[in-house]
Amino acid sequence: MKTRNLFNTILALLVLFLGIALIALSAQRRQPARVFPATVNRDCAPWDGSAFTLSLRYDAVTTITVSIWKSPSFLLPVTFSFPDETMRLGTAYSVKEVDPLEMLTGRVTFQRVEQGIPIEGRFSFTSAGGEAYDGKFVAEWGSQQAYCG
Repeated sequence: MKTRNLFNTILALLVLFLGIALIALSAQRRQPARVFPATVNRDCAPWDGSAFTLSLRYDAVTTITVSIWKSPSFLLPVTFSFPDETMRLGTAYSVKEVDPLEMLTGRVTFQRVEQGIPIEGRFSFTSAGGEAYDGKFVAEWGSQQAYCG
């Protein structure tokens, strides 16, 4: 009987230890998303309609650019997925200093888009080469003017 109690105690301690280890590892993986400074400017869609473009410096050599071919006036959160099969919503790509631009797959979410008010959002993209780009952004409006039509 004592052997059975010892076995149960060791088994319970092992399960407890593994549970604590799993909780600790998952807490380490859930680091808060990095917040990137960004710039947003008015732009023109390919058909000369209203649009806006978000640019953020992801690292020392990579810039991510997201063009949305809609008027910059969303009062509620909105998410755009890329690539855009309809070719009517926009594009997302990365540019490295030494490489040509690379189209991205993923999505961007804007909490609210209104001219003159900083834009907050989140992005999650993957390049064709498998590089992952994730984070949040706060974009200030730039002074670039766009004249469409």
